[in-house]
Amino acid sequence: MALRLHFTADDLARTRIISHPHPTWELVNSLHIVQAGHTVSRHALWRESSLARLTRHPDARRHLDLLTALVPPRGSFPDFLTPHQDCDDFATSLDIVLSTPTSRLAVEVAPSYLMRQPPAVTRDLATGGLDALHALGDAMSWYHNLVLAPHWPGIDRAVRGDRTVRAEDVAAGGIEGLLSNLAECIRWTPPVLHARYPVDHDIELAGRGLTLIPSYFCHGTPVAFIDPGLPPVLVYPVSEVQTPAADLAALASLIGDTRARVLYALRVPRSTTNLAEHIHASLAAASKHATVLRQAGLISSTRRGNTVRHFVTALGEQLLDTCHEQTASGLLLASASGRRRWA
Repeated sequence: MALRLHFTADDLARTRIISHPHPTWELVNSLHIVQAGHTVSRHALWRESSLARLTRHPDARRHLDLLTALVPPRGSFPDFLTPHQDCDDFATSLDIVLSTPTSRLAVEVAPSYLMRQPPAVTRDLATGGLDALHALGDAMSWYHNLVLAPHWPGIDRAVRGDRTVRAEDVAAGGIEGLLSNLAECIRWTPPVLHARYPVDHDIELAGRGLTLIPSYFCHGTPVAFIDPGLPPVLVYPVSEVQTPAADLAALASLIGDTRARVLYALRVPRSTTNLAEHIHASLAAASKHATVLRQAGLISSTRRGNTVRHFVTALGEQLLDTCHEQTASGLLLASASGRRRWA
């Protein structure tokens, strides 16, 4: 099964990539992770902690029943939940969702509960009921605030880091260079972009161009709109990150100022050579530090030709942020010069 996006010369000229996480795409994609029986390693820690927070909350049953009726573990979900408008603010994106015309709700929501027993509010949503729209807004806000907002800085950095890598692909090979390196599940054979997909589906871009949306929670296969009349988008998984260590052994090996500086340096994607120059170390030493950090799941490395580029993962960003916040607790000590070092 494959998704095939057919390009013209005009489409190549009008292809773009957004520079930030899309709030409601991340919400929908993360709902798939929450409901999955198993998940890829980079989402495992987030899923474990999020499930604990969601299931303990007194409003969990009401909100999750609605959200999971609209977004099942597998299969399609209504396009209106993920507006095509490019906005990086959750409140703005939610306003667009809740402003969906009733005629569109009737078309998109009804299929979401065929062959299932949805909560009554889902059926009311298909008719544009105000109470149902308010319930949807409450559920999406509740979910976002509880399990996405606390992790948003790391999600944002992962997506922006991926976009930096893509910008380098464009600089080196133009838009076709970008399309050739998006993800393992995507293949560019001009003039068609092929991707693994649950069903066979063709999209004629027809001069409209394509908006690429890197997503932290997208996994396995990319996602596109069901309605061919909507502006074409392709949501794809950000660059793969390595599996966090099963125990603390790899993290313990991080103790030391040099690797802390490597982590900070890799908030900007760098080649091994550039990293060595930045931290004033030999190429061999920089490569060794990068290997240890990668094995701990704190950085990711991607190869482009003969060059390997490294950048901090969301887990690495979370560690750096935590270190900043916990200086007073003794996890980090400030030296007399004001420079931070590992305790």
